[in-house]
Amino acid sequence: MSSWANRNIPRRRDISQIPIELRPQIVQRIEQPQVILSESFQQRQESLVNEVIYPSKEFVMDRQQYVTRKIEAVFSSAKELRHNDKSYVFVILRTINNTKDNDLWIASYNSIRKFYTNKIVIIDDNSQINTVNGKLVNCDIIMSDHNGAGEILPYYYYLEHKWADRMIFLHDSMFLNRPFRTDELENSVLFHWDFNSTEKVHEKKIKTYLSLIKNSKIILDHFEDTDNVWKGCFGAATMIDLDIVESLEEKYLLFSLLVLSIRNRKEREIFERIFGIVLFFEGLVSSEKCSNFGDITEYPSAFHSNTMTFDTASHLLSQAHYDSAIIKVWRGR
Repeated sequence: MSSWANRNIPRRRDISQIPIELRPQIVQRIEQPQVILSESFQQRQESLVNEVIYPSKEFVMDRQQYVTRKIEAVFSSAKELRHNDKSYVFVILRTINNTKDNDLWIASYNSIRKFYTNKIVIIDDNSQINTVNGKLVNCDIIMSDHNGAGEILPYYYYLEHKWADRMIFLHDSMFLNRPFRTDELENSVLFHWDFNSTEKVHEKKIKTYLSLIKNSKIILDHFEDTDNVWKGCFGAATMIDLDIVESLEEKYLLFSLLVLSIRNRKEREIFERIFGIVLFFEGLVSSEKCSNFGDITEYPSAFHSNTMTFDTASHLLSQAHYDSAIIKVWRGR
């Protein structure tokens, strides 16, 4: 075939025809700078267990200046929380969907360590991004097996592990503002905040979920009697004795049964109400004293501060002269 016919066929370059000084330098992959940098970084990460690398300066996110919060050491003034010779554990429920969410649980952890040295347990519920847990002190991490179960998880794992005599359950959007006072530690169980639940829209689902537990008829009868007063437990967040959790599980299988059914936000809202109904029925709380910090709707800017951070929330409480050991922010997750 003539050379004219082969004019469009690419030909392999014969490198021997190129003068040595003009030949391209061939660098093996293992010697390429990018590969060397990558390998050295991986080796460094493997040698440093639980190290957290934080940005050294501010970066812009969602048009706001944002700095990743560092995990702080235990404050020298922090002490162990004990009351009536009972040991305490703090449990933080976290869900991380973005970098700002990661800042929340770190701020919650730091706020506890500012005042107390007690054991902290972090329960991770279905986070969408990974995080490095860092140099945490006297702290365990549990990756939940029940994705989306949310507020019921601290009680479920408390039953399994029995970390202490009493549990203080915080969401990752809740932070300690000051030490607890003696009167806030007295009852065997207290909500952090309560709310009045008069919405008929939840009634059908409440009955459905109550029917799932053991000895459900007596609770259903109590709920259907409109003369009975009860309040919801905001976020199902409480300060509670292990004995109470164990007795509720023994009588109603409350946590081991419902943890299998709760998977989304609407169902978690039903648990806030069911938990309140059961505790009121058992006489463990009353309308006169069911929470430490009152009605959640009276919290400054409640449910309206989607962009609030720990620092802005702390300033808001100070300006409003709102006395609470716990700060709450809303992030609309």
